[in-house]
Amino acid sequence: MELKDIIPPDRIFYIERSFKSKEELLSHLLEQLLKKDGLEAHKDQVLKVLLERESSMSTGIGQGIAIPHCSTDFEKDLSAVLAVLKKPIEFQAVDEQPVQIVILLVLPKDRFEKHIKTLAAIARQFNDSVFRKKVAGAASVDEVQAAVAAATASA
Repeated sequence: MELKDIIPPDRIFYIERSFKSKEELLSHLLEQLLKKDGLEAHKDQVLKVLLERESSMSTGIGQGIAIPHCSTDFEKDLSAVLAVLKKPIEFQAVDEQPVQIVILLVLPKDRFEKHIKTLAAIARQFNDSVFRKKVAGAASVDEVQAAVAAATASA
């Protein structure tokens, strides 16, 4: 599984605005994701599940990365967005550092194996320090998209 298969270019964002909290950020990203999937009517329900998952244990995995995720009955397949934040945000990450790269995943409830494989593929890609620094150092959505495309081409 390649990153381009998980996160197509039109689901990659560079965000310049600030967020007051990780909940506000997650709400914003979820809105973008559900809008692309035509599932905006389910935002409140999915957000509740996402925030419950996040409250059980932060998905801030360290090194400036968070992979918030949840499973719902609304999505029929994997849906994801990647956002690079110009202004990192406190996320209660395991290394206690703010987060700048957020990969939000919403998966169907009955696809546990795909859920695990997707998380593993994302973690593996972002474990590459050169790739991670290139994405974190991007100054536009075009630069983020180029970094993802280059990583996919060299994989």
